[in-house]
Amino acid sequence: MKKNTYRFILFLLAILLILTVSLGINYSSSRSAVPELPDVIESLSPMPRAQVPQQTILEIDLPIGYKIELFIDDYRISSNEIEYIEGTGVYRWKPGPGKSFESWGPGVHTIKINWDTSVGLPDIGEFVWEFSTY
Repeated sequence: MKKNTYRFILFLLAILLILTVSLGINYSSSRSAVPELPDVIESLSPMPRAQVPQQTILEIDLPIGYKIELFIDDYRISSNEIEYIEGTGVYRWKPGPGKSFESWGPGVHTIKINWDTSVGLPDIGEFVWEFSTY
């Protein structure tokens, strides 16, 4: 083979290597991207599209002074069942005896929260996400 043939083969291999690396970086970063939460939600557990055990606790952290309505699989959860930690603005709920749900069933669950301020000007919003339990 001629010298130019080797150069051409090396050039094609270099382009193939660059293309493979760039596609790998692009694909991996788009798959592991953290979904954007509304500004009002400081943290959320479990996160959207997460897979969690059936013993998991639903935790929503909002700024102090907000109240929520919680819907799980299109069923409204009574505010008496939701634990609220006043000093932090954290709302917690977990299934159990005497509650709306005895346990998380395996599979996908849809959670919807509506929020509003309890004092001052209204700041109404909602957020819907899904996670799955195993």
